[in-house]
Amino acid sequence: MPNAKTVADMSVEEREAILSALSERLSFSASIANHDGDPDSQVLRALSERLRRDGAEIANDTCDAASTVVLEAIELLAKFEIGRPPDSSTVH
Repeated sequence: MPNAKTVADMSVEEREAILSALSERLSFSASIANHDGDPDSQVLRALSERLRRDGAEIANDTCDAASTVVLEAIELLAKFEIGRPPDSSTVH
Protein backbone atom coordinates (compact mmCIF):
# COMPACT_ATOMS: atom_id res chain seq x y z
CA MET A 1 0.00 0.00 0.00
CA PRO A 2 1.95 2.99 -1.21
CA ASN A 3 -0.09 5.62 0.68
CA ALA A 4 -0.45 3.71 3.94
CA LYS A 5 0.35 5.70 7.08
CA THR A 6 0.91 4.68 10.62
CA VAL A 7 -1.40 6.22 13.20
CA ALA A 8 1.55 8.29 14.44
CA ASP A 9 2.03 9.74 10.93
CA MET A 10 -1.61 10.82 10.62
CA SER A 11 -2.86 14.31 11.29
CA VAL A 12 -5.10 14.86 14.29
CA GLU A 13 -8.09 15.09 11.95
CA GLU A 14 -7.21 11.77 10.31
CA ARG A 15 -6.83 10.10 13.70
CA GLU A 16 -10.19 11.51 14.81
CA ALA A 17 -11.81 10.11 11.64
CA ILE A 18 -10.27 6.68 12.21
CA LEU A 19 -11.38 6.64 15.86
CA SER A 20 -14.89 7.74 14.89
CA ALA A 21 -15.16 5.01 12.25
CA LEU A 22 -13.91 2.41 14.72
CA SER A 23 -16.42 3.62 17.30
CA GLU A 24 -19.27 3.19 14.83
CA ARG A 25 -18.10 -0.29 13.82
CA LEU A 26 -17.64 -1.34 17.45
CA SER A 27 -21.15 -0.11 18.26
CA PHE A 28 -22.62 -2.01 15.32
CA SER A 29 -20.75 -5.19 16.27
CA ALA A 30 -21.81 -4.76 19.91
CA SER A 31 -25.46 -4.63 18.84
CA ILE A 32 -25.08 -7.84 16.85
CA ALA A 33 -23.18 -9.50 19.71
CA ASN A 34 -25.85 -8.43 22.20
CA HIS A 35 -28.61 -9.77 19.96
CA ASP A 36 -26.76 -13.10 19.72
CA GLY A 37 -26.15 -13.25 23.48
CA ASP A 38 -22.39 -12.91 23.04
CA PRO A 39 -20.75 -11.78 26.32
CA ASP A 40 -18.21 -9.72 24.34
CA SER A 41 -20.99 -7.27 23.50
CA GLN A 42 -20.26 -5.31 26.68
CA VAL A 43 -16.54 -5.00 25.87
CA LEU A 44 -17.31 -3.89 22.31
CA ARG A 45 -19.87 -1.35 23.55
CA ALA A 46 -17.55 0.00 26.26
CA LEU A 47 -14.72 0.67 23.81
CA SER A 48 -17.16 2.21 21.33
CA GLU A 49 -18.44 4.58 23.99
CA ARG A 50 -14.90 5.42 25.12
CA LEU A 51 -13.90 6.32 21.57
CA ARG A 52 -17.04 8.40 21.09
CA ARG A 53 -16.50 10.22 24.40
CA ASP A 54 -12.70 10.59 24.37
CA GLY A 55 -11.84 10.33 20.66
CA ALA A 56 -10.74 13.94 20.24
CA GLU A 57 -8.54 13.75 23.33
CA ILE A 58 -7.02 10.45 22.22
CA ALA A 59 -6.40 11.79 18.71
CA ASN A 60 -4.61 14.83 20.15
CA ASP A 61 -2.45 12.76 22.52
CA THR A 62 1.22 13.05 21.62
CA CYS A 63 2.15 9.62 22.98
CA ASP A 64 1.10 6.25 21.58
CA ALA A 65 -2.45 6.37 23.00
CA ALA A 66 -4.13 6.57 19.59
CA SER A 67 -2.06 3.71 18.18
CA THR A 68 -2.77 1.59 21.24
CA VAL A 69 -6.53 2.15 21.17
CA VAL A 70 -6.71 1.57 17.40
CA LEU A 71 -4.89 -1.74 17.85
CA GLU A 72 -7.21 -2.68 20.73
CA ALA A 73 -10.28 -1.91 18.64
CA ILE A 74 -9.02 -3.88 15.65
CA GLU A 75 -8.16 -6.86 17.85
CA LEU A 76 -11.63 -6.82 19.44
CA LEU A 77 -13.34 -6.57 16.07
CA ALA A 78 -11.19 -9.37 14.64
CA LYS A 79 -11.95 -11.61 17.62
CA PHE A 80 -15.66 -10.89 17.23
CA GLU A 81 -15.67 -11.51 13.46
CA ILE A 82 -13.64 -14.72 13.73
CA GLY A 83 -16.07 -16.06 16.32
CA ARG A 84 -19.10 -15.45 14.12
CA PRO A 85 -20.55 -18.24 12.00
CA PRO A 86 -20.10 -17.72 8.27
CA ASP A 87 -22.94 -15.92 6.52
CA SER A 88 -24.81 -18.60 4.58
CA SER A 89 -26.92 -16.14 2.62
CA THR A 90 -26.01 -15.31 -0.94
CA VAL A 91 -26.70 -12.20 -2.93
CA HIS A 92 -27.61 -12.56 -6.58
